[in-house]
Amino acid sequence: MKSREYYAGVQKAILAAPHVIQTRISFDEISEEECYVKGEITFNNGYELYIAEYVVTEPEFKRLKYRFHFQKSNGQMVVRWDNSPHHPKIESHPDHVHVGKKVRANHPMDISQVLDAVLSFIE
Repeated sequence: MKSREYYAGVQKAILAAPHVIQTRISFDEISEEECYVKGEITFNNGYELYIAEYVVTEPEFKRLKYRFHFQKSNGQMVVRWDNSPHHPKIESHPDHVHVGKKVRANHPMDISQVLDAVLSFIE
């Protein structure tokens, strides 16, 4: 898969997600096999999802860095998934999730999984 194909998949997942009223997504194609996707998704109840992914698509798919930050319209964080290596004692290091002030082990996340996960807060 090429980086443009990956980005098309991200766009498709966002377009299929319910309750989305606005998106501002940027795509930086570093090479045919490497890209950076960043942006903001606003939902109809004011919740916001900030996304950032640095992805290598070939020869093997790797999501080298990611951050999915979900917050209320007043800026209060609800949940954040990322793979920043700042919690080395977490079992799933570097992948983890912040829920309020707690940090928990978590599997690597992608945009489709995150959009599914935030639905419980929105509905």
